[in-house]
Amino acid sequence: MTDSKPCPICAFSDASPDTDAGIVYKDEHWVARTISGTPAVAGWLLLQSRRHIGDSSEMSAAEAASFGPVLQRTTQVVREVTGALRIYTGSLNEGSPHFHTHVLPRLPEMPNGALGWNAFALSGLAAKGEVRAEPEQVQRVLADIRDRLGSHAG
Repeated sequence: MTDSKPCPICAFSDASPDTDAGIVYKDEHWVARTISGTPAVAGWLLLQSRRHIGDSSEMSAAEAASFGPVLQRTTQVVREVTGALRIYTGSLNEGSPHFHTHVLPRLPEMPNGALGWNAFALSGLAAKGEVRAEPEQVQRVLADIRDRLGSHAG
């Protein structure tokens, strides 16, 4: 990538899991972290590459081989912890040209009744303060996800 501006997503790749960055998992290729400090849905994560790549076509063989298992384990744990009916995943990388995949729990009751692609628009509403999950719930969910993913990290 030739962009001269610093990548905001790269900063999380170097952060320690015990910092306040909302990191719940980290290995040699991947970082899983909360989408924000005030998400619309507790347990909404980003799974991002540690290395700065634009999309999945730029993954190394090791990154590609590990992505599926890490995504599967992360979505499984998020579903267990949140009681989600399903987990939405999506990766466009338009807003931040650093490979990341949203891991969004589809709860029985979603803010604004947002389902399907509309659920991803909740991040913009959360950034404006129009919707947000309860902060205490967000912290509890993140801690539980961190504990469960940490015990299966390898």
